[in-house]
Amino acid sequence: MTEINPNEKFKHLSKIGPTILQCISCGDCREATDYTSDPQKWGVCVARDHTSGFEAFFGRGKMQIIRSLWQGKLELSKDMAEVIYQCPTCNACSEACAYDMDNATIYEALRAELIDAGCGLEAHIPMNQAMVDLLNPYQRDNKEKSNWIEKLDFKVKNAYSEKADVLYFVGCTAALTPEIQPVAINTAKVLRKLGVDFSIFGEHEVCCGSVGKRTGDMKTFNSVAVKNYELFKKSGVKTIITSCAGCYRTLKIDYADFIEDIEIKVLHTIEYIKSFLEEKDITLKNLEINTTYHDPCHTGRNSGLSPIYEEPREILSKISNLTEMKTIKENAKCCGAGGGVKKGFPDLALEVAKTRVQEAEETGADYLVSICPFCYRNLMDAITALNSNIKMVDLMELIDQALS
Repeated sequence: MTEINPNEKFKHLSKIGPTILQCISCGDCREATDYTSDPQKWGVCVARDHTSGFEAFFGRGKMQIIRSLWQGKLELSKDMAEVIYQCPTCNACSEACAYDMDNATIYEALRAELIDAGCGLEAHIPMNQAMVDLLNPYQRDNKEKSNWIEKLDFKVKNAYSEKADVLYFVGCTAALTPEIQPVAINTAKVLRKLGVDFSIFGEHEVCCGSVGKRTGDMKTFNSVAVKNYELFKKSGVKTIITSCAGCYRTLKIDYADFIEDIEIKVLHTIEYIKSFLEEKDITLKNLEINTTYHDPCHTGRNSGLSPIYEEPREILSKISNLTEMKTIKENAKCCGAGGGVKKGFPDLALEVAKTRVQEAEETGADYLVSICPFCYRNLMDAITALNSNIKMVDLMELIDQALS
């Protein structure tokens, strides 16, 4: 029998190299879910806590699956996909790992292998295909991305035909989901109040491809990334801001090779606004409300060497009474929507979000604040399901009020 070279068989996993075999199965990523007296050491694998609890559903088990694949002891299958895709790729396991492994990147590579082998989730197929055909994963006419603009009482520059210092990359969720559109509306209002010269692509905005990348559909991801590269280059923009954590991570990290030659700076809107307020010495009004803050995984654990932890907290502390939840920053519980879980396993995503909302309720806050439309959507669904009195709000809405 001819021995198969795993480097030739697994083109996505092979790019990661020795990291695949680095896990020593110590189990820290499992035991970290047992809270200690030090909150900074709390680990939170939401997949383990809300599935069967079997090994395969948390870091150590998934790494063993990957090792066994690499060693030829397992084959890719749809049954394997059912397990691997119940992970929101929040990367909490990487925080518990003593070897500084980027677990989420490894899981995404495995998902890409599953897709290539025809073993991806059926639920993800129409979502990813829509990104290619319609330029958004919601299977909507992309012209609807201009609907929220009609709710503004001022004109916004069209990046497709007009030059501006800053491009506001809205993202599909805020542009196309009616209940989340206030994220885009309030961001535009704040930029207007501050006198920022900005533009948007509107109906020409192409999905960043985050959900394609997270679910392993690299063909789809590369397709939209190339389209965005062409749009960015044509617009001549040098600074892109986005109020979506998923877009932020994707444009800043996953697009690094695509946009390197056009030297574009990618910032989350909160990063940009905080710097602008400090530079112009603008004071925000204290709204005298009680808040707590949810850290999105894509502006935290998954954002590389510059996580956005302090900026939103510094702003919130000035405009409200901020009370922290038990798990915060690098140890924050995921909302449960990421990694294709919201689409593939909606009930699981909701249960994870309920736990996060209950944690927020324990602070006594009136408002649960975040800087990610996707977190906003899933946490709001949980608030509704729990009939909770806490209110979901995007930080840009509060900043708009504090500027009035």
